[in-house]
Amino acid sequence: MLQLEQQYLRANLAQARLLLAGAQDDDDPIGQHQYTQLVRELADKLDALPRAIEHAPASVALFFGGRPVVGSQGIHAEFSSKALDGFQKIVSQRFAAEELGPLASKGRVPLKDNTHLLITDVVRGSFGFVLQGAAQDSGEVASSESGSSLRSLKAVVDKVASTISRVAAQDDALFDEAVAEIDERQKSSLSEFFKLLDTEGATMRLVEGERDFELDLASVQRARRRVEQLVINDSTEEVSGEIVGWADFSARFELRRHDHREFVLSGSVARAALERVAQEGLEPYHKHFCVALKVRKVASRNRSVKTVYTLTDLKPISAPADWKAAPLPSVLS
Repeated sequence: MLQLEQQYLRANLAQARLLLAGAQDDDDPIGQHQYTQLVRELADKLDALPRAIEHAPASVALFFGGRPVVGSQGIHAEFSSKALDGFQKIVSQRFAAEELGPLASKGRVPLKDNTHLLITDVVRGSFGFVLQGAAQDSGEVASSESGSSLRSLKAVVDKVASTISRVAAQDDALFDEAVAEIDERQKSSLSEFFKLLDTEGATMRLVEGERDFELDLASVQRARRRVEQLVINDSTEEVSGEIVGWADFSARFELRRHDHREFVLSGSVARAALERVAQEGLEPYHKHFCVALKVRKVASRNRSVKTVYTLTDLKPISAPADWKAAPLPSVLS
């Protein structure tokens, strides 16, 4: 896994530079020559890795510790198979939800065949598995059976890693950000995953891209408790108003409503809506639309209900006859 190789090279480069400094202090010309060559070689390899990582298939390393791991000998087979199956399930569901919207509470997960991860290596110590997507997942958008575009599996694995990290984080704000992207089906899978870790007394370290974090027992218990207490309700709504903030890059919008003119809705823009805006050459800023919104209300024990809006479609309309522009913020940053 290139991310692990990058960490290895960084550690070796730091050691080689220390050895070079020692050779210089000792006025050792042979040592200086050898270590200079070594530093140059390691630095060149390290400089080439970011581009290789960018174009590599989806990859993630899961390292487990705690009761299921027996020294350096191995890991309990039942636990490891359940843990890897649980992680794969979360990835498959997130991929389908990103493409098609919130999933049904039961039934087959759409597009599952596009999300298979392969076990490509086993790492000893705190026992770990390296999972990678098939070689054709190069980070580029592929085509689905229906002809619509599919987002990269690599991007989805990155989002799953981010979600797991934020759900277990001590900062409640990070947890709020994570649950805004979780539907009921994903919540159930996350709950099963953290319950397995907690029940088995397992810790986990996850390495993906530039992300490298560890969930100790306290973090696992916190994540399990949070997810089990979550109540998620999704609904749809149509609202008309003026787009007073729009950002393609961050996929964010602000809408001043026609029916409640002092009220401004803000949220994210679904990828399908962004694609339609680009294809039709629409310029939403300061234009009036009837928009379709996915409204998600998230509640957990002893916390206020959080409402998250996602704009899924928009239709140009005329402004009300008595409409007056308000001094609101311009395009979102």
